[in-house]
Amino acid sequence: MSKDLTDKQRLAMDALQGARSAGMRLSAYARLNGLNARQLRDSVVTLRRRGVLPPTDRPRPRKAAFVAVRVVNTPPSSSMLLSPSRTGVVCRLIHAGGLVIECGEWPPTAWLLSLASGRRDAAS
Repeated sequence: MSKDLTDKQRLAMDALQGARSAGMRLSAYARLNGLNARQLRDSVVTLRRRGVLPPTDRPRPRKAAFVAVRVVNTPPSSSMLLSPSRTGVVCRLIHAGGLVIECGEWPPTAWLLSLASGRRDAAS
């Protein structure tokens, strides 16, 4: 099987074994020995995908579940009406196309609903 490996993959396997025997992380081992940690890590990932190396013993972090949000129109509370003016960003909207809208106060519910519905002109 070692005949099927490229030089980079052999180097990555040797580095991984050396790091494990030294009780170090692969990146620290690479830094100590003047190796390119990124190339080593890429080669190790490729070898794991091909089944040459066993899967990692660390569990993958789970992605957070999507949280659905429903916008509801509620009258402002009296404490909200009497509060001093805010400074800074209260609401940040990030569009899939990269557009970022930052609001200094909570925007009107109708405006948010129009953005979410995809109407052409949110100002109308």
